[in-house]
Amino acid sequence: MPRISSARLNAQIYSEASEWFVNCRSGALDDATRRKFDAWLRQSPQHLSAYLELAAIWDEGPALDAERRWDTDTLIAEALADRSNVTTLITPSTVRPPAPISHARWAAVVAFMAIGLAAFVWVYMFREPIYITQIGEQRSITLPDGSTMELNSRSKVRVRYSDHERALELLEGQALFRVAKNPSRPFIVTSDGTRVRAVGTQFDVNKKREGTVVTVVEGRVSVLTDVSDVRVDAIAVNVTESMPQLPHESGAGAGILLAAGEQMSVSDKAAEKIQQPDVARAIAWTQKQLVFKAATLTEVAEEFNRYNQRQLIVQDPELYEFHISGVFASTDPGALLQFLRERAGVHVVESDSAIYLTKQR
Repeated sequence: MPRISSARLNAQIYSEASEWFVNCRSGALDDATRRKFDAWLRQSPQHLSAYLELAAIWDEGPALDAERRWDTDTLIAEALADRSNVTTLITPSTVRPPAPISHARWAAVVAFMAIGLAAFVWVYMFREPIYITQIGEQRSITLPDGSTMELNSRSKVRVRYSDHERALELLEGQALFRVAKNPSRPFIVTSDGTRVRAVGTQFDVNKKREGTVVTVVEGRVSVLTDVSDVRVDAIAVNVTESMPQLPHESGAGAGILLAAGEQMSVSDKAAEKIQQPDVARAIAWTQKQLVFKAATLTEVAEEFNRYNQRQLIVQDPELYEFHISGVFASTDPGALLQFLRERAGVHVVESDSAIYLTKQR
């Protein structure tokens, strides 16, 4: 009898489908994102199949055959033999095709197939959901423990909660975390090789091209990093002295304790406390503001591109270290472009797909 092998499943498609499913259920899709979702569905029959299977698991799977009216193995064998119905995610059967299956029986087959994949999909959808924001989108998510996270545009966070810790991974972008207090279950955010531990606090983590910036708004956090070059204006505090120790951190190295109003930058070469940090500027994005203080044009472009489909490209290397300061609304890209046009030495060239900054000759 044919068997459905998990090795034959396309993990990438199911991962993408689970991300779209979570986003769609949140009800926060704008028109542009809905068009992307529609394009993704139309790209391949496998995409539609994977998405429908996830929907079956969530809404219908457990109840479709409560009375056990059909034999699961027989139904799946029949479905696999019917090549017109089978997605290419599953190897076609060599069984001789029987008579056509009724729509009701085929619906049951799909449900049973989805339930059979539940253990595989569960990791992506429930135990490790991934929250994503698109260009220009910001989201606020309430986590199972009552903590909240605000995602900046073009951000991605994976959530891994367990009985002994609340673990999150910032895969891309920026997020502000408001942590519900629970000393026995630390809240841990990782970004590349940087781990930020908190019990009850509020802090921002910004994963940038050159490294990660951690800003503490309230309370305190402990920052652990594999970087050997750590520069602080105070003695590093051992994790065991500052916060409850986790079993897997026995014998861990020094953690840098950050209090409210403090900020730290971590790259692949060094970790350093930032002198005279501006916390309000670090979280101005939550008020839809872009605040620049002597920022290079490459830094400005990186922020601008979070919010706009037309990307800002610094085309001339002579402008890489050109600095500007100012406050702009993230919802009004025209204001920043007008500001740049008025800067001596900067030439702004617009096309339908991008905005180029070149040296004014």
